[in-house]
Amino acid sequence: MSGQINSLKELLHTITELLFVRFKMARIEFVAQKERMVRLGILALAAVFLFFMSYISLLFGLNLVLSHTAKLWVFFGLSAGLLLLMCGAFWSIARNLASQRKFLAETLHELQEDVAYIQGKKNMSDWSLKD
Repeated sequence: MSGQINSLKELLHTITELLFVRFKMARIEFVAQKERMVRLGILALAAVFLFFMSYISLLFGLNLVLSHTAKLWVFFGLSAGLLLLMCGAFWSIARNLASQRKFLAETLHELQEDVAYIQGKKNMSDWSLKD
């Protein structure tokens, strides 16, 4: 009887350690994602501010230097080029956010697998092994 109690204690200890490690990993990922989002927001605001300052300065300078026909081509060309760059930046931001969400979802899925293993719904052969 005491052997069963000891093995039950060991199993309970292993379960709590496993859950503690998984929850700690999830917490670390949440904190890291929050920090990345804050940093991304600050950098985006700084980039927008610097972009507008440099763009206004460029337009004032080009307005004095270029002829009327050249002004039209340069100003519309700049607008088109910057629009393409802006679309690329938004695409990059969306891709970055999607990869962060995927990483967090994988960790939560692994936590659910651990809980299912603990509850006896899965055995070791059912686990998804990652390289």
